[in-house]
Amino acid sequence: MIGLLALAVLGLGLSAAGQNSGAATGQHPQGSQYGSIIGYLDACSGLPPIPLESRYAYGKVTVLAGQIHWIAVGPGQWQESIPTTIVARTVVTPDLPFHFFLRAGRYVLRGNYGHGSNVFPTVSVAVGPGLTVHLNIPNQCR
Repeated sequence: MIGLLALAVLGLGLSAAGQNSGAATGQHPQGSQYGSIIGYLDACSGLPPIPLESRYAYGKVTVLAGQIHWIAVGPGQWQESIPTTIVARTVVTPDLPFHFFLRAGRYVLRGNYGHGSNVFPTVSVAVGPGLTVHLNIPNQCR
């Protein structure tokens, strides 16, 4: 019976991956192979002094398994290559951070502002077992 209860709790935790859940507690079960990431999508702004309504933006955040690599595309030219395996995704608002509960490992967070934007900011992150990483997806609209 205890084993079934533990599986049910683990299943609930895994199904919550990619869901907004407010502030992280920073506590995970001992021996857990999972950690969490919590943060915001920084607002997209060009060159200053453009005033922003909010420091954070509406949009989507996607978690990709792996890390960013740079590949040579010509003499002295490099191009960013991001992973393609989607682990989780969620919608964020300026008032509600993203919160992902993930297996320990390396990930890339990719933002999407929507509204026809061609800016998709990315950031790499390593998730450690039992740890909470506080990380914003940076403004790359400069």
